[in-house]
Amino acid sequence: MKKELSYQQIKEIKEAYLKDNLSVENQIIKLIVAGYDESTAEELVNKVIREYKRELVEAAQEESSENENQKITGSIIFGLAILGPVLGIKLYEWYVLASIVAGIVGYFDLKKRPIAGVVRSIVLVVLFPLVFELCISTRSSYYAVELLIPFFICCLIAFLFQFIISKIFYPEEI
Repeated sequence: MKKELSYQQIKEIKEAYLKDNLSVENQIIKLIVAGYDESTAEELVNKVIREYKRELVEAAQEESSENENQKITGSIIFGLAILGPVLGIKLYEWYVLASIVAGIVGYFDLKKRPIAGVVRSIVLVVLFPLVFELCISTRSSYYAVELLIPFFICCLIAFLFQFIISKIFYPEEI
């Protein structure tokens, strides 16, 4: 009597679980027909389902954790991008330091595509002061909401760089 399932059988049970419970019962019947004892077949199917549920919960928790991390890292990158121009910092050392910090934060922002995250973050931090100068520097005062215009322009360009780098270095993930 068989005691273990093949990879294909495990895959079929997981697919049956995702569809509905009647398919799970059919999987038990298929295992019985394939030579498994009824209690063994039910035990194996339930074991696969328990492990699959655990995998799904872990994947959901990991995705939730990644989303929280992306919110934090996105805020840091946003802050680094607007801090220099808004405070009127003209020192190139500030922008070098901000680019380095943004690159590190960008690495952790996109864990699946770290090179693209680094490039996107650095482009955003370097490009924002230039676009800010073009859009707002000629004015003596501006509303805080008006900062969003150059920031969105920079975001579009930075995400374009991210997309291009992702296509080059990680073609299988897109």
